[in-house]
Amino acid sequence: MIGSLLFGFVLSACVSSLHREAPLIRELRPLSVRGVNYFPRETPWGGMWTKTPPEVFEKDMALAASLGCNSIRTFLQFAPHIEKAGLVHSDGSLAPEYHEKIEQLLDAAWHHGIRIVVCFEFAPQWLAATNGTQWQRAMTDVVETHRNDGRVLMWDLMNEPDDDPKWTEATRAYLKAAIPFVKLLDTNHLTTVGIAYRIDRLASAGLPDVLQYHEYCPKKVLFEKGVARVRETIANQRRGGGSRPLVIGEFGMCTARDPQHGADESLKSKIGEAPGTESDQARLYKVVLAGAETAQTAGVMPWCLYDYPIKNPNESHFGLIRADGSLKPAALALRATYNRWAHP
Repeated sequence: MIGSLLFGFVLSACVSSLHREAPLIRELRPLSVRGVNYFPRETPWGGMWTKTPPEVFEKDMALAASLGCNSIRTFLQFAPHIEKAGLVHSDGSLAPEYHEKIEQLLDAAWHHGIRIVVCFEFAPQWLAATNGTQWQRAMTDVVETHRNDGRVLMWDLMNEPDDDPKWTEATRAYLKAAIPFVKLLDTNHLTTVGIAYRIDRLASAGLPDVLQYHEYCPKKVLFEKGVARVRETIANQRRGGGSRPLVIGEFGMCTARDPQHGADESLKSKIGEAPGTESDQARLYKVVLAGAETAQTAGVMPWCLYDYPIKNPNESHFGLIRADGSLKPAALALRATYNRWAHP
């Protein structure tokens, strides 16, 4: 099976041929998640579901696979612009067109041996609603459709809920309800929540099956302390989360300061301290990957596959792939590491 060759996971029996016989994943082994965060380059964020043709998914998944990826993490959005586009109804249920777009991505990904970490991204007003019927209906529609689908790697219930602006009573109530709710719908798939770093906050709401934190230590500190700094953060996550498998669900660096491939000259005055050069990005990748490997995490998913054509130079150049389609040095470092992890 392609899944057993590409993943070092413990597998269940195959699901039906409807889902390309992708084996379900019930346990993560060390270094088995070799992934990347994903939006299409030309239609990121909300445009992923409203504007992306299926051939783009196919091309992008082939590119991710060429870097050694066996997984991607992406975001299912439930917000006013998605409702306006006719993909989701006011009660939270998905229109057939949304299901079709999800299927297009899953099909393209599995064609290249890639599974998907599906992150739910609900509008704040949905989470603030006291009855929670909208998010429950949406989650039910998605999870019940794919509960026997091995192309889905994990359900990611929220992105960085521990950030101060997001850490509201509504967020806490949602997390407390969502983790057991998804388990009632689906006992086949693992759950995770992508936190920035506050494992204490997540623990107070309830822990998922898989710990996931996002490694955005300031580059100055990371370069000074090196691998030890990554291991220190991983150890802290494990102290708060116990023996659960752990994934670094995001890490990376914006390369807007690169003298050759960085931000447009007109935007350079807007660049903050965080962005660096492509050389800095490759150095950061090597540090984080070494930390993940020596700490025997379940794996990593860097942010992100592409640079994006946006006017914010602090966010536009996080990708592994430049605007012209060429690979940055960090992509070469990632590919070499993933190939080694796949063939220890």
